[in-house]
Amino acid sequence: MSISIDPETFAELVVGANPSKKDNPEDIAKESIELYIHAYRLAERYTNISSNCYDTAGALKELHDTELNLTH
Repeated sequence: MSISIDPETFAELVVGANPSKKDNPEDIAKESIELYIHAYRLAERYTNISSNCYDTAGALKELHDTELNLTH
């Protein structure tokens, strides 16, 4: 059984649950965008992996071993 995660909803929840501690509005925006993109891509990757796995545990292990290769 696989679990479906909507990347957009997941990314919004991650950003909302992790408010920036920066003072500068531009720094806050940059940090939020970076976090959103990381969360979105991670959810996309999970969805792709879980659709090819028979169980969630296998998908989580493969996801844990995945490098997203996101750099700024």
